[in-house]
Amino acid sequence: NLNILTPGVMFEKKVSDNISATFGAGLTPLYSQENQTDYVSINPFIRTSLRNYYPRKRVKKDLNPNSGNYIGLVAGYYFDSLAKNADAAVFTQSNSFYMGALWGIQRNYKSGIHFGLSLGSGFGTGENMDLKIIGVGEFELGFVLK
Repeated sequence: NLNILTPGVMFEKKVSDNISATFGAGLTPLYSQENQTDYVSINPFIRTSLRNYYPRKRVKKDLNPNSGNYIGLVAGYYFDSLAKNADAAVFTQSNSFYMGALWGIQRNYKSGIHFGLSLGSGFGTGENMDLKIIGVGEFELGFVLK
């Protein structure tokens, strides 16, 4: 998949009938607030997940390839910022690792459009952040590459 919201790519490989593994990389904006001032940085990231797709009720029992609802595990890393406001002292997410559990939906349409949304929680730690509970998730809108 080629994602247009957070520029990047995601590869998904079927492991068994309902399980797939993903690997993604790209750029994402990160947000920080200091002294009532908002700052945004652009950070490269890598992300991998293991997804267990399950059939939706009142929809055909067969799961379309890589399309359905799922529960899964995710892990990722945000690298240091490529572009940030020099006035911002610290972006806590820069150079940080996270992992967690999530629930999501993914739809790949015949037109080639890809839509994905996942939400969950987990743990994060990094250069500027002690180990803490964080929210994990992603929103994907893009195109299926075959």
